[in-house]
Amino acid sequence: MKTAAQKKPRQLRAQVTVDTILEAAIRIFEKEGLDAATTTRIAEVAGVSVGTLYHHFQDRNAIVNALQDREFDRALALMADVLSNDNLGRAPRETVEKVVRGLATLYIASPGLHRVLAIEGLRVASADRVHAFDLRVIAIVRTFLSASRAHLRCDDLEATSFTAYQSVRATMLACLLERPAGLSIETLVSQVVDLVVRYLVRDDA
Repeated sequence: MKTAAQKKPRQLRAQVTVDTILEAAIRIFEKEGLDAATTTRIAEVAGVSVGTLYHHFQDRNAIVNALQDREFDRALALMADVLSNDNLGRAPRETVEKVVRGLATLYIASPGLHRVLAIEGLRVASADRVHAFDLRVIAIVRTFLSASRAHLRCDDLEATSFTAYQSVRATMLACLLERPAGLSIETLVSQVVDLVVRYLVRDDA
């Protein structure tokens, strides 16, 4: 019978292999594009056999799904951290800027990956998975806004949470996909923060 001590190194090695494959896929997305990211090419860049790759991932779609799940987890962790009860004392604009800048940082760290996820991810992932992620983020926003109600313009927290979140995401994804000339990340962050603060926060707050 295997002990926990015996299992742990094997599980750790498997996770290292999975992470190596995912990072290899990201490097290809960033430098060579989606079309170049065949399972054979990903295995080559990862330094593993194709058989090892298929042991962990059924196909390229499974790799895209795993990358999307990882980015979902990172975004959720960011939102939960910034929009925690511990931060209720911050000025509203400071909180909004931390959210927007944090999301922008996730996007610009791997723009090629996020372009793939924005286009290919929607084809590969089930609508239920994407919708479940949206609902979790909106719930975090709604909970924080409920505790900050004294500052808000709007009374309908459900509509306000949905609109604020989707406005930020849609604007950032459009910038990522279209890459408009002359629009820096700093300018984008500043504009989005202004948009959200003016929508959410009363003038006297």
